[in-house]
Amino acid sequence: MSTASGNQSPLSIGSQAQLGTPSRSPSPQLESENDSMPIEIEDDDEVIEVEEGEDDGAAAGSKRKLTSAVWKEFKRVKFNGNVRAKCNYCGKKLSATSTNGTKHLHNHLKACLQRKIKLNGKTFAQASLRFGRTDAGAITVENYTFDQETARKELSSMIVLHEYPLSIVDHVGFRRFVDALQPLFKIGTRNTIRSDIMAQYEVERKKAIEYMAGIQSRVAITSDLWTSDNQKRGYMAIKAHFIDESWTLRNIIMRFIYVPAPHTAEVIGEELYESLIK
Repeated sequence: MSTASGNQSPLSIGSQAQLGTPSRSPSPQLESENDSMPIEIEDDDEVIEVEEGEDDGAAAGSKRKLTSAVWKEFKRVKFNGNVRAKCNYCGKKLSATSTNGTKHLHNHLKACLQRKIKLNGKTFAQASLRFGRTDAGAITVENYTFDQETARKELSSMIVLHEYPLSIVDHVGFRRFVDALQPLFKIGTRNTIRSDIMAQYEVERKKAIEYMAGIQSRVAITSDLWTSDNQKRGYMAIKAHFIDESWTLRNIIMRFIYVPAPHTAEVIGEELYESLIK
């Protein structure tokens, strides 16, 4: 903790001192235009602007600087007539009197969960070590870097591959499981996952179109129509089947569309035609 010369701590305003009381051995400080900081006022009944260097226990005109680095993560606010130190992360208000020092503020920052979450969010690309295994069964140690975007993409792919509901990201057990595996991973909401899936779909769709534009074999089109159990709505998947350059039978889902009722041959044929010309 940084302190000014003498026995005075460069902390904020004492709550019990009266304005006009002589200051105790104030240390001369060099001031600049950047020494003052706007203070957030939380008590609507008493709106008082307090400068960074001002102290309730100091004489009028006497100022002290907040030299401790801890004040970069706290705000001095007026609350119920007293000045408090408000955490920039969780909003908790602690004592800000000069006699208490700043050790309790440092201790709070070490234990503040919101601070840990925010700081971890800035270090997603930090490399660490993990154990791997070769094809022969040997254990290896390799560098590992957690990437939020890659993890979100894999989550979207898993939901599509296994046809999980989007609501899986709201399940308490699933969120606990993910947090145990990687606390840095932010799962997000079902709307976030839906957006990720649609974005990934557009990427894969463009790849499929470019790939099929270069094939030389004939293409067979099939359709599969079914009705969902919960919504009672009809959907149709349109697939393209062909043989690639290595004589391997391939199939690609070209479209997945909603088919309005009634599901007659005319309606299905029209929807199929519209899908193929797009």
